[in-house]
Amino acid sequence: MLFAALAACADSASLPAGPDGSRSQAISVGTLRVDASGDKRGVTIYDDHGFSIERSALLNLKNVSNASFPGGERGLPASLRVTWYPGPLSRDVNPWTGAAFAGDYTVPVAARIPETVREFIRTNGGSLRLKIRLVDDGVLVGWDVEQRVGPGEVKTLVYRMAGGDFREDRIINGTVVDAGWQNAPSGSLRTVPAPH
Repeated sequence: MLFAALAACADSASLPAGPDGSRSQAISVGTLRVDASGDKRGVTIYDDHGFSIERSALLNLKNVSNASFPGGERGLPASLRVTWYPGPLSRDVNPWTGAAFAGDYTVPVAARIPETVREFIRTNGGSLRLKIRLVDDGVLVGWDVEQRVGPGEVKTLVYRMAGGDFREDRIINGTVVDAGWQNAPSGSLRTVPAPH
C-alpha cells in the first residue's frame, strides 16, 4: 500500500528548475529524505516559495524522515530554508517559545542537480530523491535517482547516481554493506537568528 502511494506521487511530474532557473524540462521528484548528524529538534524546512515541506520534532541519523516530496506542482525548489531549535523536547511546555534558532540556513538546491542526472531520469525513468542532512555548522544537500526495477509486479527500489554533499550508509538487515560519505557543507548561508 505504501509503495503504491509513493509510486503515485513519484509519477506525478514536477518541473524542477534547470541551471538557468527555468522549469521547462520536466523530471519526476519522488522522495524527500531528511536526517541529522546529532539531535536536531523542532526542524522546519521551507521551499523558496515559503511553503513548509518538512516539520519534525526530532531528527538524527536513526530518526529519519522519508516521505513523498511535497509541493511537486511547484517543482524542485531553487533553495531551501532550514531551521531548528536548541534544547530538549517537552510534552507540557513549548521549549522554543521566544528562543533563538540553533540553526538557520538557506541552501541552493535546483542549480546543484547536474544535467547528467536530469538526462538519466528523462531517458531511463525513475525519480529524483532529494536528501537533506542537518549538521552543526550547516545543511548538506544530496540526491540520487530512485528507480523501481524487477520483473512483474514485484519491484525493488534501487538508488543510482548519488551526488552532492553526502550519501547515507547502505544497510541490509541491520548491517552496513556500503559506508556512506559526507563532505563539509557547501553553499550554506547563516541567516540572522530570529526569535520564534
